[in-house]
Amino acid sequence: MSQTGHERPRQPGQSAQHEQPGQHERSGQPGPAAQPGPEQGSAPGSPPVTLELLTLLAAGVADLALEQLRQSADRAQEVLRRSDLRELLTDGVVELRKRGELATRRSGAGAENHLEAMARRAAERVASEGHPRA
Repeated sequence: MSQTGHERPRQPGQSAQHEQPGQHERSGQPGPAAQPGPEQGSAPGSPPVTLELLTLLAAGVADLALEQLRQSADRAQEVLRRSDLRELLTDGVVELRKRGELATRRSGAGAENHLEAMARRAAERVASEGHPRA
């Protein structure tokens, strides 16, 4: 069997000595690999799901996750080595505060009438300049 779980077709002139365990020469008698078992797929023509295949898939997923973790750790180290880390953090906090304000406005929390807010700001500006209200 190959690593993907599919059987490779035998080349002309290839003997049964080159077969892996579990594969039998097609002599009309079903071998252990030809008998249906709990590890084979239910759909005809689908490759059997074996413990080896599941193990390889799990190892691939684990390797992918570890690679992403390594990349994240490398990026974090690069950020910590920056000389402008304090400014970077300050900018990040300011940006998060602005995003929070936008999110609360969008969700309607603390929503006030836009025209009333504009009128109040205009009145405060006029009052601060020393002009009497009309």
